Amino acid sequence: MITKTKISFLAIASVLFVSSCKIKDRTYLASDAVVPATFSGRSDSASMAALSYDKFFSDRQLVALLDTALQNNADVRIAYERVEAAAAGLLSARGALLPSFNVQMTGGSTRFGNYTMDGMGNATTPGVPFPIINDYFPGVSSSWEADVWGKLKNKKRASRMRYFATKAGADLVKTRLISEVAYRYYNLCALDEELSIIDTNIRLQTRALEIVKLQKEAGRATELAVKQCEAQLARTRGMEYRVKTDILTAENELNFLLGRYSVPVKRSGIKLEQADRITGIGVPAQLLQRRPDVVQAEMELAASNADVAAARAAFFPALTISATAGFNAYHTSVLFDPVSAAYAAMGGLVAPVFNKNLIKAGYNAAKAGNREAFAQYGKTVMNAVYEVSTNVGRIANLKAQYAQNVTAAAALDEAVAISGDLFIGGYANYLEIITAQRNAIEADLEVVQSKKNIMIGVVDLYRALGGR
Repeated sequence: MITKTKISFLAIASVLFVSSCKIKDRTYLASDAVVPATFSGRSDSASMAALSYDKFFSDRQLVALLDTALQNNADVRIAYERVEAAAAGLLSARGALLPSFNVQMTGGSTRFGNYTMDGMGNATTPGVPFPIINDYFPGVSSSWEADVWGKLKNKKRASRMRYFATKAGADLVKTRLISEVAYRYYNLCALDEELSIIDTNIRLQTRALEIVKLQKEAGRATELAVKQCEAQLARTRGMEYRVKTDILTAENELNFLLGRYSVPVKRSGIKLEQADRITGIGVPAQLLQRRPDVVQAEMELAASNADVAAARAAFFPALTISATAGFNAYHTSVLFDPVSAAYAAMGGLVAPVFNKNLIKAGYNAAKAGNREAFAQYGKTVMNAVYEVSTNVGRIANLKAQYAQNVTAAAALDEAVAISGDLFIGGYANYLEIITAQRNAIEADLEVVQSKKNIMIGVVDLYRALGGR
């Protein structure tokens, strides 16, 4: 039989439900973002990022360093501990959907005043201890919020998406670590080549200084020529110490990334054959699945959608069911007597009335978070596409620049030998020797920088495509 009270209760619940259903606004999804079909008109069927780092890099010394870094690097360990923390948060969100179940044992004593209703009643009730009454209750209790509107389910979904975002963040740390180790490795190899070039020029300049001194003794050169040659030799020796300092710094930086103290870094030198391993770059749609920062932004966007749905559900009435069962008595001798069995069950429907503005504020904040996450996702995707397009064109230009630098360096190295022969024969002066040597060493160092820049470009492209 439906009483007037039940009819009133259902009417209030219906009004609250209808008013809550009006809270509906647009949220943004990853599919709303615009992604180009190709990279500047280029679309390859496969992407080199599909190769793992140990398959992509042909230099075994570099691969060994990467293995060590991924095992020992502190940032990687921190990132994976964050994944564990996120997994704990997901477990907590799952638990919120289930009823709580507790075993409890309570006991207490109460002394009522003699001139009170309880005191006088207990004093005249047979079997009731007086004036101190004990109360014991061993039993179980349970409570459960029925997730009628999906609030808890959406909170769980938000936690799951943030767990995946944290995992993508760990992958992002791994990708960046691979690129940072490769950068410093190729920088070290380039510094080795620079040091070799400088050593070669020191020998050439030392020989030139000896010739100038002999020419001065023969009256064919001046003290000015000797001092100019000495100054150039001293400057080149200064470059040697600068490069040695840079090598020391680069080795320490690399060892830090590898999570170890100072250890000599084995290296094989720069091999431009690695640049020929650019087999394909795929299409932008593949970035959405491979690049960790894009995946992380997408998961954060999905989590923000779930936040909005959970905040919207807060406007609806919450149905809570609780129950207790056990034994209750004022004396332990009769505590587990069948007549001491006690139980209670209660259900409640709670709807916001005066705190609706507080809930609305939380809802508006969730919507703002969703819009922010969508903007961040679009920005991350756009940055990823631009990075790939930029690095593809950059590598092509660096290769062309390298070819020109090699041609120039070869010509200037020949000029050094020619200027020496001409000086000995009296057909050139010391300034021409100094100029030829200075131009040659600069050109040789530019060749090394070009080689290094090509390899840095290859690493940047591999990272931009989401390789790891």
